[in-house]
Amino acid sequence: MRTTITLLLILVSFISYGQGNGLYKFQSENGKYGFMDKNGKIKVKAEYLNVGDFSEGLCYVSKEVIKKGYKWIFIDTLGNKVFDIKENFPETEFSEGFARISSFEEQWFVNRNGVNEFGKTWKDGHEEFKNGIAYVSDKEFSDFYPINTKGERIGTKTFSRVEIYNSRKNDSLESKSKMEFKSDKFVPFQENELWGFKDSLNNVVIKPIFYKVDKFKNGVCAVRINKREFEFANDYFLDALIDENGKTLIEIGMHCYMGFQGELIEFYGAPHFGGGVHYLNKNGQKIIPTE
Repeated sequence: MRTTITLLLILVSFISYGQGNGLYKFQSENGKYGFMDKNGKIKVKAEYLNVGDFSEGLCYVSKEVIKKGYKWIFIDTLGNKVFDIKENFPETEFSEGFARISSFEEQWFVNRNGVNEFGKTWKDGHEEFKNGIAYVSDKEFSDFYPINTKGERIGTKTFSRVEIYNSRKNDSLESKSKMEFKSDKFVPFQENELWGFKDSLNNVVIKPIFYKVDKFKNGVCAVRINKREFEFANDYFLDALIDENGKTLIEIGMHCYMGFQGELIEFYGAPHFGGGVHYLNKNGQKIIPTE
């Protein structure tokens, strides 16, 4: 059970953050993963069976399947091995100088050299360091408490995963950058079965002609312009990208649409995160990995 839950959490990590340090994962024709920059220039060759995302200059990757799943190592942005974690599992990427590692029985934090920074372990942990605080527990799944960057417990209160999530969600909302595009204030509205957008004064700025809409970011928005009679479960499918005036920039099927990850829009070629990972820039141009 523990292994299953952890693997699900790491999958969420894989699909939720497609970019780090200006590098984007891509999948080659041989099915293996590498990394490219925002223009498609390959920076790390596609030779990995599975990858995380770069953060603070490091990324966990795997070339080998073992009994526990994958054998993970951490690499730098040039593809050089920095350290391995033997048969253990990367629970998080690096954040504020630390990554959380698991043996499936206990967890600890390593520094950029792969060393257990605090010289101690916990039974469980939740998310990464943020604003100098991480959450750990002496038992599985509950009673999490905060520690500082010295590994010391802060206070006596404990928290659930939901409480931690809500607290950090509010922090993220408060730290949002200022709006730069007029479409940042656009609000979707539905008329009959079709969607459009209104501005902050409730004026219609884009007529309701779409079957589904995402939200505007960086002056563009993914939408669905064609009606679908059949929906795949857990497949957020959109088929076009529009600008702030409602003009179609590109028509392209985007399964498991992830939105902007850094400067590029990430999506997949098939339902259930199949068909390889793909990217568009904000002009609607598809980014192709090239040597």
